[in-house]
Amino acid sequence: MPLFGDLGKQLSDAGKQFGLSDVFKNLPQFGAVLRQYRTLHGVTIEELAAAVEISPSALREMEEGRRPAPSEKKVKAICKALKLDAEEEESLTDIAELDSPVAAAITGRAQVAVAQPLSAAIFVFLIADIRGYTAFTTRHGDRAAAILATRFAEQAHAVIDRWGGRLVEVRGDEALGVFASAQQALRAAHDLHARYTALTRDNPEWPDGIGIGLDVGEAEPVEGGYRGIAVNRAARLCSLAAPGETLVTTGVAYVAPVVDNVTYSLHGHEQLKGFDGAVPILLAAPGGPEPTPSVEAGDREQPEQRQLPEASEASGD
Repeated sequence: MPLFGDLGKQLSDAGKQFGLSDVFKNLPQFGAVLRQYRTLHGVTIEELAAAVEISPSALREMEEGRRPAPSEKKVKAICKALKLDAEEEESLTDIAELDSPVAAAITGRAQVAVAQPLSAAIFVFLIADIRGYTAFTTRHGDRAAAILATRFAEQAHAVIDRWGGRLVEVRGDEALGVFASAQQALRAAHDLHARYTALTRDNPEWPDGIGIGLDVGEAEPVEGGYRGIAVNRAARLCSLAAPGETLVTTGVAYVAPVVDNVTYSLHGHEQLKGFDGAVPILLAAPGGPEPTPSVEAGDREQPEQRQLPEASEASGD
């Protein structure tokens, strides 16, 4: 049953009678205008979401045309956070009003259909773990360890979301994220290292750093998580990584051979638990020019632009 029933049809008929459809059908959508202003003012989705208390995923859906404009109060908060001038604020506010279901019924203004990209069959898994967490818990107690784990989980969630991935699960001092882009996963790894290091400056008693493992490969989405060799291999690499290190397989380097601010070097050959024979392991260390900090979903490299399925919420290892 339509949301507005007969009322919606009557409003739509009235809009057609007065020719409103032709006037409004070519106006831009709220999401497109929002993205334009956000990009022009150099604000990331994560920063804007925090400022206006809307989830980053909800803002991204608005920009992609999959969610209508928020309330008038939230639109005003967005304008303030983006520091829009009077003309820009008026433009965004007017477009938001036209984006409501009632206005759409009156004007005959349809939502833009968003083409659904192909679902990825190959994923990039990131597993991060706080080095020395058990020893820290023994020395400082459960409460201090819980605070550390909570702050780490918050940063992992923010970083993975910022770089276009999905946080699958947090288990105490360990976080699992999944990406459709190897480049974005590597950027997320270095971002997470940097954020954790920044936190330790105010908390010098915390463990020195985190270790991160990355692998790419096919995986099967199952209820509550993923199952696949790539998940297990990422976990093994994470366990080998020293504080501040990101260890990756040659597969990751093959998929993303050139990444801003990343340099690969051979870390050695290791016999990974559960795998036959020693395998080469690469260290993905910071190096080269800095990446653009405001990269968002629509700005990523197109060859690796794939959609993650919605089914997965937990680790497969």
